[in-house]
Amino acid sequence: MKHLAVLALLASTVASAQIVPDRELETVKFIFNAGNYQLALQRARDAMGLANFTEGQRIELHKYAGLSAFNLGDKEAAESHFLQLLRINPDYVLDPFAVAPPAIKVFEEVKRKNADALNMIRQQIAIREEQLKREAAEAERRKQLEETERKRLDDLSRNTQIKVIERRNWLPNFVPFGIGQFIQGRTEWGVAFAVVEAVLGATSLISYIAIETLFSNETITIPNVLWGGDSRGNYTFTVRKIPASRVGDHRAWNITKLSSGIAFYVVAALGIVDALFHHQREVVTYESAKPNEVISPSAPKLNFYPLPGGAGAGLSFSF
Repeated sequence: MKHLAVLALLASTVASAQIVPDRELETVKFIFNAGNYQLALQRARDAMGLANFTEGQRIELHKYAGLSAFNLGDKEAAESHFLQLLRINPDYVLDPFAVAPPAIKVFEEVKRKNADALNMIRQQIAIREEQLKREAAEAERRKQLEETERKRLDDLSRNTQIKVIERRNWLPNFVPFGIGQFIQGRTEWGVAFAVVEAVLGATSLISYIAIETLFSNETITIPNVLWGGDSRGNYTFTVRKIPASRVGDHRAWNITKLSSGIAFYVVAALGIVDALFHHQREVVTYESAKPNEVISPSAPKLNFYPLPGGAGAGLSFSF
């Protein structure tokens, strides 16, 4: 008996290995269309028990098996195969142009009798499809992350990190208009100090020019001088003064000039203090350069350096 069981298992394995799903499905379809329903039914049942078919192929095999059983008058077998078909696809519809109406009626009856079970299968299919979508999206996300990481590692392996040490002098911090902040790379603060100081300086200069326009020349004559006078004994000279009618304007412009000038020096002092506070003698940065890459000259840098009795300035380039 044991030998018989082993032989049967070997025969089943060999038969399964010899079945090609696509070819077997075409064979069943050909036999069914030829009108040999008994052979088509048996062939479909045997094939499903021996080979691994896709869901779409199993639906077709159950359809031909069910229709063959119906044509043979075996309604129970037909309903069984129709139910197996619907369990794979609860929304399957038979083609009314290829299937006789009585067979379609039996098929629809099976669908109505098992409506609750088929609804549960629909829900399970929907859950499974949603899970597959999430798994596919997660797999795609992991693939993108792996690709990004691979590119990053590839770039790191090909690029060389160059350490750049920039030594900065403290003298530029005493220059107004945010020069210290610009050199330190704090552009926003540099722009703020430069704009405020420029506005205050311009206001003070405009006030000075306005005050100068208020002056007018006035001739003064001193009579009966003992010397230095003219033939009549009068000494005449010209002075610049502000007329009495414009004294109020002079006072207003003078207050504007003084307040804007004082504010300019206060803001400039704050900028100098801020630049000194954030000053760094050495600034270390890292640049990426690929092997055999030609490094182009960097932008010129303004450098200040002390000299005996003063200071010097120059431009430096890096090649």
